[in-house]
Amino acid sequence: MLYQSYLKKLKRCPFCELEKDEIIKQNKFTILTLAKAPYTKDHLLVLPKKHVLRLGDLSKQEKNAIEELLYYGLKKLHKKYKNVSILYREGNNKQVGKSISHLHYHIIPNMQIGSKDINWKKRKVYSEEEYVKKIGELKKRL
Repeated sequence: MLYQSYLKKLKRCPFCELEKDEIIKQNKFTILTLAKAPYTKDHLLVLPKKHVLRLGDLSKQEKNAIEELLYYGLKKLHKKYKNVSILYREGNNKQVGKSISHLHYHIIPNMQIGSKDINWKKRKVYSEEEYVKKIGELKKRL
């Protein structure tokens, strides 16, 4: 089944309804599982048991629990793969490419990023002047 078809069939959050046999490892607040629609082989997900959208909605204990399983997943995948990436996007679903409204982290072996931007176009490097200007703008906003 294609991912878009899977999403259309969903009635509830798929991360809130994981079965025991779908869980690789868990702790009090967090679950490690295999992605049902993986970007690559052995693509893992780390997600809080509590249904939240943003990292700021979690307690320090819950954030620590996520970190524990992120490191566990990384350690296990590093036994087989040289390169493993963690991907986390926060925000409104379609605007950032999220399709499931439940906070989650991707642990992805051999993810191909680097020379392409978010629109799969060749990335450009800021000139020194542009770079300093953008940093100044960002400091004002933050």
